[in-house]
Amino acid sequence: MVDALKATFVILLLTIAFVVYPTLRSAEKHEETTRSAARAAVVTFVDTTRGKGYVDVRDYNQLLRSLDASGGVFEVTLERYQKLIQPTYTDPTDFSTFQNTFTVRYDGFFTQEILQVLFPNTNVPDDDPTRRYNMHAGDLFNVRIESRGTTLAGRMRSLLFRGTNIPIIERYGGMVRSEAP
Repeated sequence: MVDALKATFVILLLTIAFVVYPTLRSAEKHEETTRSAARAAVVTFVDTTRGKGYVDVRDYNQLLRSLDASGGVFEVTLERYQKLIQPTYTDPTDFSTFQNTFTVRYDGFFTQEILQVLFPNTNVPDDDPTRRYNMHAGDLFNVRIESRGTTLAGRMRSLLFRGTNIPIIERYGGMVRSEAP
């Protein structure tokens, strides 16, 4: 009876050592490759957009193609915060009450508003300037991606360690450096 129990235990350990662990490591490596490719695509897109001063249809489509090629399924969120500088008055109707200070405010524009400019309901070619979402120097532009579904590594970790699946989330952005022409 003891020998059968030992044999079962040894078989279980060998299965973990030669099947489960290598499969988990391979899945984690694939997940890391997907994460790296997605991060590179987002960084390239945001840096290009910040340098140009506008979001272009071709650049956005290239981002989506790069994310598809990474092997994951992602939800893309675009954010633009327009910088507004307002003078401070004690009485807004009287210009002589200027307090010699300014207030900086950011108005937010998000994915839906940006995509409406990029993809209008008309048949306009991709390189048409009306299909650009223009920004101004000093605005903030951010892109956030989040994976949809689970990866093999996430499912295996959940099964083996009773944990929750953590999606791939990347966020990158910064200040727009150039005005749109």
